[in-house]
Amino acid sequence: MAASDPTEVPDGVSEERVDALYGLPLDEFTPARDALAKELRTEGERAAADWVKALKKPTATAWLVNQLARTQGADAKRVLDSGEAVRAAQERALAGKGKPGELAEATDEHGRAMRGLLGKAPGLLDRQGRSPSAATLDRAEETLRAIALDDEARAGFASGRLTRERQASGLGFAPGAAPPATRKRSGAARIQEKERKARAQAAVKDAKARHREQSQKVAELERALKKAQSALDAARAEQAKAQALLEEAEAAAKGRR
Repeated sequence: MAASDPTEVPDGVSEERVDALYGLPLDEFTPARDALAKELRTEGERAAADWVKALKKPTATAWLVNQLARTQGADAKRVLDSGEAVRAAQERALAGKGKPGELAEATDEHGRAMRGLLGKAPGLLDRQGRSPSAATLDRAEETLRAIALDDEARAGFASGRLTRERQASGLGFAPGAAPPATRKRSGAARIQEKERKARAQAAVKDAKARHREQSQKVAELERALKKAQSALDAARAEQAKAQALLEEAEAAAKGRR
């Protein structure tokens, strides 16, 4: 049986209940889905029950991206909007109507939007209280990057009902669009190279920002350590003075005996 598309809910199935399935903790999805399918079958809605039964449980990566889409509304919208801007910039560039630097700027903004959203991911813990792994975060970033040119990925992310991770396919065209003429292929290759450079530049910029942030933290820690050392030295000096006064007092007391 082919998998059902949770973004295209048929008549006879409650979209609210389908949506609720993809908001559940990952280990609750299958029993809740099966219970809904059984309920529909009991009500005589066989086709609807079969459709629900064919809904796929999200992968760990898809579940993470779904929860980010559901809980981080403003950041998720920024990712969607910036992905659409990348698509539009690429289409204008292929048509020879793009402005200099437009594609690079759009790609850079999409990267910032993705990093902003993924920065919230460590707060999404599993049943054992664990944050997402580095590998899951990498796949989540690739999935978010794909929404610029993948309509299914975009629909799944917008609804919070992705079932699997996606891969960015690089330069592409909207479904149904006519392929570019042969004479434009070299231009497409140049734009693809620009896209790669834009991503590389964004990665370098991000690395530099992380380096500055880490350097600032190190400097702050060094200042705190220096301050603590000064406080410790002062405390030791005070202790030495107190010890000296104590010894003088003891010596004076012995002399009076």
